[in-house]
Amino acid sequence: MGMSDHWQKAFLMWAKTDAYLTKVDRTESQLRTLIKKHTCYVAFSGGKDSITLLHIALQIDPNIPVFHWDYGIFMPRVFEIEIQSNLKLLGAKNVFIKARKSKSSSCKIGYQEFFGSVARFKHDWSFDVALIGLRKEEGCKRTAKIKTPPKGEIYPIADWKWMDIWAYIVSRNLPYPRIYDKYAELLGYDKVRLVTFFDMEFEKYGSPYLDGFLLPEKRNDIPHARRELPPYK
Repeated sequence: MGMSDHWQKAFLMWAKTDAYLTKVDRTESQLRTLIKKHTCYVAFSGGKDSITLLHIALQIDPNIPVFHWDYGIFMPRVFEIEIQSNLKLLGAKNVFIKARKSKSSSCKIGYQEFFGSVARFKHDWSFDVALIGLRKEEGCKRTAKIKTPPKGEIYPIADWKWMDIWAYIVSRNLPYPRIYDKYAELLGYDKVRLVTFFDMEFEKYGSPYLDGFLLPEKRNDIPHARRELPPYK
């Protein structure tokens, strides 16, 4: 299973448009300036947005540091292995991977671990700018954060649309998590996102239920997901 010819052709056509090419040029120029003036690293989740951002950054600085957070119990190992493999295929050299240690399903504990690891990473290596692949199109909360970013965070692809992201990936034949193709069959490439699996934090979006439908065999990979999901509300 992979991306259909129909979608590949659509994205390749979009990659030739003036609007898309202008956006890529503008982002490359911005990143070139940022990387020249600041000590930067790229935050890499493994999803389509961070893949795009990282690839552009690597064309400017092949040695730019990359920070990746392994979600541990919330990410089946087969997917995490693919994400880390994609890092190598993209050409990242200076990669720092930190993994969630807690086996608790608590979102609060997970966030504490994540932000603590990021803070230590930035402090230990004296980075002053984190390049993050957040986009306004993906929600009101992200739009609000992009408008008033925390100190030291910059979002170079904030104005990119989903067609731009996929056009960049497909036109350059970049590696991406193949789970996107499976979920896109139901959701479409405009809606599909790489998030943690069987995670009740995303219950309001229906994610755990969709995971159970498309990936029932992965439930046993995640301790807290082995129980039955509560009735859909």
